[in-house]
Amino acid sequence: MPISQNDIDGLMISYAYIFSLLLLATWIQKWRRYSAEFTRKVVHVGAGMWIVGAVAHFDHWYMGIIPACTFIIFNYLSYRYRLIKAMDLAGGTPGTVYFIVSVTALLLWLWPQGKVYIAVAATMAMTWGDAFAALLGQAFGKHVYKVGDHRRSLEGSAAMFTFSFLSILLTLLWMDTGIEGNRALGLAFLLATVATFLEAFSLNGLDNITVPIGTGLTLWALATWKVDLSMLLLGMALSALIGTLAYWRRSLSGSGVAGAVIVGTLIFGFGGWVWGLTLIAFFFYGSALSKYKEAQKNVVAEEKFDKGSRRDLGQALANGGFGSLLAVLHFLFPSEPAFFAAFIGTMATVNADTWATEIGVLSRRPPRLITTGRLVPPGTSGGITAVGTIATMMGGLLIGLTVWIFVGIQDVIMLGVVNLADYLWILPAAVAGGLGGSLFDSLLGATVQAIYVNAETGKETEKKVSRSGAKNRFSRGLLFMDNDMVNFLSSGFGAAVAVLVASFLM
Repeated sequence: MPISQNDIDGLMISYAYIFSLLLLATWIQKWRRYSAEFTRKVVHVGAGMWIVGAVAHFDHWYMGIIPACTFIIFNYLSYRYRLIKAMDLAGGTPGTVYFIVSVTALLLWLWPQGKVYIAVAATMAMTWGDAFAALLGQAFGKHVYKVGDHRRSLEGSAAMFTFSFLSILLTLLWMDTGIEGNRALGLAFLLATVATFLEAFSLNGLDNITVPIGTGLTLWALATWKVDLSMLLLGMALSALIGTLAYWRRSLSGSGVAGAVIVGTLIFGFGGWVWGLTLIAFFFYGSALSKYKEAQKNVVAEEKFDKGSRRDLGQALANGGFGSLLAVLHFLFPSEPAFFAAFIGTMATVNADTWATEIGVLSRRPPRLITTGRLVPPGTSGGITAVGTIATMMGGLLIGLTVWIFVGIQDVIMLGVVNLADYLWILPAAVAGGLGGSLFDSLLGATVQAIYVNAETGKETEKKVSRSGAKNRFSRGLLFMDNDMVNFLSSGFGAAVAVLVASFLM
């Protein structure tokens, strides 16, 4: 393997640069008496900027990787034994180790392919965005929100977005990317949003992995697959608008808005108009139905259900995550009709399940367990009623009618003609998918879903903690199989049923 003079100079400059950076941070901490948190960010930014000089100076990628690999070892030893107190906090997370590991992984993957600009842009998002999110968030963060037990601030997240956007945009314009100005602007906006979400929801220093890797993967996909950026941005804007409205109407929590934006962006951007509008229709159907006799249903929900009427991130991803995956697969394999049929089935399932829950709990007759037929209290996982089953079929049919109409409108706009008879297969596929997926949901609820015994009432519940804060006793099922997991799996089952039905009718 050839080695050039630039490679040798690059090695010497890299080690001299990092050594000088550590000396500077130590001097700032000892003589200027800045906090270790501040000097840690100085090192963070300085180390992140190393990649800019490295890709510009080294002639061969395998030589440029050498400093990065040695920095991994040094950072780990420093974290383990606190060798550089200006860089490692007592009791802190191994974020510095995670960061250089992520950067090295991106370089190993992208530099040999000639796409090193992706690694640089992803690193810049973490370098500048995360640093200013922490510093400005601590200094000016007054509007606080929580992710788990960790505090975040809107000011910090705004700083994360702003500096990620600027650093990514400058990278795309400065380096030889072949990306024009308007597309670079749109990509920077989208990637900064991704980086901000990842930083907000990654705890214990894991943002040092999720932000650069997640941002890098996103940019790679958008650059490689030639995605219609306008559709992605439109999906993001519409889902953000609807999510905000739902938050105001108390249908979504803060994290639920984030989930809605993720799902909406992917389904609109990769699936197209029919897919995106179907998702919006499902959201409005569910939101409207959740308000019907809400007080009466809340009595059951408070005692039985793991989560209330305000959907959170987990619920948003459980309901739309499988559909998002199908949208991406549909984009990659547009000539395969099974993905569209599967999408109809998964949306029919989540809508049917919503209808079964929202209406089924109002049944005057108690439900029966799907496995044994035994009478159980309303809201029991795995319990079904005649009213709920009819509602399930209506919910699936409604999605089928919605897709059927949207497909017809799309044909009129694009072709000028429509023959709705050609799409009649959508209706039975939706009903069968919705019914099959919803019943599978009930089967999982009766057999493997995690069920607890309420510490106060002694009754079965999906909740891990009682209203008073006491921990409920685990009773049966699988610990990891919560309601969100059940919903996700049942949406996949409903998709499979719809594909099976469609294969006979298309």
